Amino acid sequence: MKGLMEFDYLEVDGLLYPEIEIDGEEILGALGEYGEMRLKYLHEHRPGLYREMLLNGRLATHCRSIDELGFKMAEQIREGYIKNHPVSDEDFWERVQVYTMAQQVADEVVLCELVYR
Repeated sequence: MKGLMEFDYLEVDGLLYPEIEIDGEEILGALGEYGEMRLKYLHEHRPGLYREMLLNGRLATHCRSIDELGFKMAEQIREGYIKNHPVSDEDFWERVQVYTMAQQVADEVVLCELVYR
């Protein structure tokens, strides 16, 4: 059994590449919007945490939980916003405007509270 930082290597054109399997690769491939944004944020802005979670096998489950929690949070925020800003059924464009604003508010809150923390 290999230690935590010992890898098998594959030689290609005289260079050695570590043979690394990512735990949860299928989970990472099926992430939604918020999970993808969290993954990208960690990779670009928190590389130490990203590598630690990747090596410990927690990255995929972390991003999936952020995705699920973000979706639920956004849904609640959208519903609350729409409830607080009633529109008549006759005015289609006003309804579109309220629904669009509800989505933008929900996205902003989820990004600030979950994704970029």
